[in-house]
Amino acid sequence: MQRAFRSGLALQGRSFSIVQKSQVIRRQHFKVQATAAATATTSISTPPEIFDIGKNRHIDMTSNRLYIQEVLEKITEKTNNLPPPIFTEKCCELYKQLDKNGKLEFFDVLSKEFDVDRENSIKQAREYITASSKSDATQIEKSLQYFLEPKYNIFLDRIHQLPNGLKFLADMRADLLDLMGPRGSATYNEYISLEQDIRLKLKKYVIGFLKLERITWEKSSAALLEKICSYEAVHQVKDWKDIKRRLELDRRVYAFFENNIPNEPLAFVHVALLPTLANSVQAILEAPNPTKQDLNPSNFEYAICYSITTQQGLGGINLGNYLIKQAVDDLQKQFPMLKVFATLSPMPGYRQWLTSHVDSDSTIQAEFEHVSDWKNVSVSKEDDKLNRFNSEDQEELKDPLMRLCSRYILSEKRIGNNALDPVANFHLRNGACAHQIHWQADTSEKGIRDSFGIMINYNYITDRLESNHRLYQKNGTISISEPTSTSAEKESWLSQWIVRKQQQQQ
Repeated sequence: MQRAFRSGLALQGRSFSIVQKSQVIRRQHFKVQATAAATATTSISTPPEIFDIGKNRHIDMTSNRLYIQEVLEKITEKTNNLPPPIFTEKCCELYKQLDKNGKLEFFDVLSKEFDVDRENSIKQAREYITASSKSDATQIEKSLQYFLEPKYNIFLDRIHQLPNGLKFLADMRADLLDLMGPRGSATYNEYISLEQDIRLKLKKYVIGFLKLERITWEKSSAALLEKICSYEAVHQVKDWKDIKRRLELDRRVYAFFENNIPNEPLAFVHVALLPTLANSVQAILEAPNPTKQDLNPSNFEYAICYSITTQQGLGGINLGNYLIKQAVDDLQKQFPMLKVFATLSPMPGYRQWLTSHVDSDSTIQAEFEHVSDWKNVSVSKEDDKLNRFNSEDQEELKDPLMRLCSRYILSEKRIGNNALDPVANFHLRNGACAHQIHWQADTSEKGIRDSFGIMINYNYITDRLESNHRLYQKNGTISISEPTSTSAEKESWLSQWIVRKQQQQQ
């Protein structure tokens, strides 16, 4: 839910077409326009030693690393005279023309040539230990702070000062995350420090400057609606009719904006106002247009968040958390009769976890012992019931899959006692309760592929958010708010798993 697509989406009538901007990039990763020197002398005078590769300068394009370093040196000079924005703008233009390998080299220059000055930091640290007076120690502290500040932070600040600089930095971080690869890989370890510093800078730039707005069919611009459709990362928007239904009076879409880029949604959430708890995302997405009776506010007892999207480059700075809580506050003011604020969330890692552990974990295999031929050794792996699962003819797998799903949400952990499932971790870290899991809640191809079609409600109980958050952060404790009525008893999979686990430990 925290990943976004940054490709452009052109909406024409009821159909969408992906618009991809093609750029001609040389083998050496980038191309600088030969006319830069001529055009730079109009309103702003650009010094000929940088960016001028025409008459006054010849760049050996095979040594682009040196060129990138020279450009960054000019931008990050620690002087009282700030470089003109033209330098920073030209650097952004250069970066945009880089291919994948060129961007990796750009990040390599940033992380190695513009990192902390460790040599001088060590020297200052030794002098600090032997400082003979408080005034000497104070002066050394200031010097130490100076050398411990990565030089690339100056570059990040200069980028942020540009129009649309925040968007550029978010996209740049998204590029870096893609290039880093999986956690623990050599490339990941090489650039994790740079990525974390960019994330902290983005958090500093964004938090406190966010503005919550409701997206509407009548007042929001077509360009903004197009971005909402294009960026949607959870449930793809099919056409104009689809997005219009998601903006009806029994639906809400809230988005965060930053003042300097008012038409760029940084994160947004889709909410359905319903009379009952949602147990199917198709029922929400494919609902007919509401009647006048449907729009009676007295019918709205449940606010169900069914999609949250954050731009990829802004992941990890808790925008989704702030967004949900502000959306809840706004809904409470509009509809005091709302009883429950919950989600209908996917479990993107469940099926992959199960299929990767079923061959080696006897406790998982035991859950299927009453299902005939659930894993037929006489046929190929692709032909057994578990691997060719679909929502139509695999009802016999419901009970074991729901039990194992409860285990996956409540017991499977990543490092640090956090829930293994990324969406679960997000909502539980926010202080939500695991509420109820639902069979055949998402029968789309993606839903079946990710979680056998199972979805879960996370319940945001406002007066328990802070205590739940503290318990989860402290030791991974997951709070449950599952329904206890007789009619729901057979579907209380989460509670049944807890009871079963406690019995096994006795």
